[in-house]
Amino acid sequence: MQIGSVRKLLEVLESLTGSDSMFRGQTRDWPLLPRIGRYPSIVHGHDDWHGFHDYIIDRFLRLGHPFLSGHVKNNAESWVIAQHHGLPTRLLDTTTNPLKALFFAVNHPADDSYDGVLWVFSCMSWREELDEEYSEFWEKELIPFFPSQLTPRLTAQEGAFISYPLPNNCKPLKHIDKLKQDDFSLLKLVIPATQKATLRREVATFGVKFSLLFPDLDGVARCIRLTELES
Repeated sequence: MQIGSVRKLLEVLESLTGSDSMFRGQTRDWPLLPRIGRYPSIVHGHDDWHGFHDYIIDRFLRLGHPFLSGHVKNNAESWVIAQHHGLPTRLLDTTTNPLKALFFAVNHPADDSYDGVLWVFSCMSWREELDEEYSEFWEKELIPFFPSQLTPRLTAQEGAFISYPLPNNCKPLKHIDKLKQDDFSLLKLVIPATQKATLRREVATFGVKFSLLFPDLDGVARCIRLTELES
C-alpha cells in the first residue's frame, strides 16, 4: 500500500482497530532488524548473539560510567540508554506517533530517489518496562515496550521499542517481518520517492521537524540545514 499524503496515512490508520500500534519510518526499505543484527560477521567472535550483546553493553557501561547521570536500574534501561547514544542493541526504535514516523521516512533528501517505508506494528499489549522477573519472555518473542522517559529526546519522539529475541547461536538474525507471533502483526506502507519532498512539507505544517524531535542544538542545526539548504 502506498502513502502519498498525510491524509492517506490517516485514512489507513483509521481502518486499524482492536490493537495498539507502534510506527517506524525508514528512508529506504532497509531490512527490518535491530541494529545489532547488522553485524553477523562480528558475532562469530562470541559464543552467540547473547554473548555479543552482553559484551558491547558491558563495554558501554564500563567506558561510559563517568558520563552516566545516575545508576542504571536494570538491563532494559541500559539497552535504552545505549541505543539512544548510537550503540547497536537488540532494540528496534519505534514511536507511538505516526506523523513522527512519517517524518523519519522522508527527512533525508539524499535518499529522495528511493522509496521510503513506514512500518505499522500492531500488538495486543505492550509492557511499560522489561522487568527481570519476565526475562524468559525476552528470549522467546518480540516484546513491545514503552520505557521510562529517560531523556528529553525520547520524550519528544514519543519513543518506544521492540525487544528482539536473540537466539542461542551465531546465525544471521531473521528479519522481524519474517518472525511469526500470534499477538503481533505488521503492515508495510510504501512512501513513493516522488512524494517525499511533498510529505516533508506536509509534516512540517504539523510542527514535526528536527528541532522538535531533537530538542537540543543538534536538532536546531539539522532543522536549519534541512529547511534552508537541502529542501
